[in-house]
Amino acid sequence: MKFSRNYNLSDALFLEYADVVGAGLPDDLAVFTAFDVTFTNEYVTQLLEAIATAKTIPSDEVLQARVSEETEHVKQALTDSYEDYKTLAYFVRKAFKDSPAVQKQFGSNEVQKAKKSQPKMILFMDSLAKTAAEYKETLVQSGCAATLIDGLAARADSLREANVAQERAKDNRRLQTQDRIQKLNQLYELLLPLEKAAHFVFSNDPQRLKTYSIPQPPKKAKETELPETE
Repeated sequence: MKFSRNYNLSDALFLEYADVVGAGLPDDLAVFTAFDVTFTNEYVTQLLEAIATAKTIPSDEVLQARVSEETEHVKQALTDSYEDYKTLAYFVRKAFKDSPAVQKQFGSNEVQKAKKSQPKMILFMDSLAKTAAEYKETLVQSGCAATLIDGLAARADSLREANVAQERAKDNRRLQTQDRIQKLNQLYELLLPLEKAAHFVFSNDPQRLKTYSIPQPPKKAKETELPETE
């Protein structure tokens, strides 16, 4: 099920509006109650609690930053894995220069495709670690460092962990976004009756009416105009 915002504003502007209403309503409550008795102290409490709850959910900018951070970890893990492969490939060609069939066991025909896919690269590194371990003695004799061969399995694990962390961050962003929209929509449903009542309560008070009126989204600047700076 896809959730959409019931208001046509950015979350930041909507919360700013909610904060202003929440700050002013206690002083104006008597006027609202005189017009509509359903606006009670309990209503104010519900509104303030809804505002506080909405603020507990991280903004999308924060969630995206977390995804970006995990993505950088994945990129680094991919780079490290490929660098190890290239180094190993040098010694594979040296140790098995007369045996193309053995060289192919180290994935020379697969690595370019694997590089383009995180899950494929994980499997590639797993396979590479097993193959290198099988031919470790010959590779070491050709000059390859044993630590490189022994570290391939850990390199695969690091890539797998980075990939999982990235996917979890993506899932968390989707879940938190859904939760944030639901909470903000609930807040909107509490603010909307106030806005409607304000048109009657403050019909002769434009400034106070503006306080309770849900803002209109900023107009996009025309292509021939420069956007205004704040």
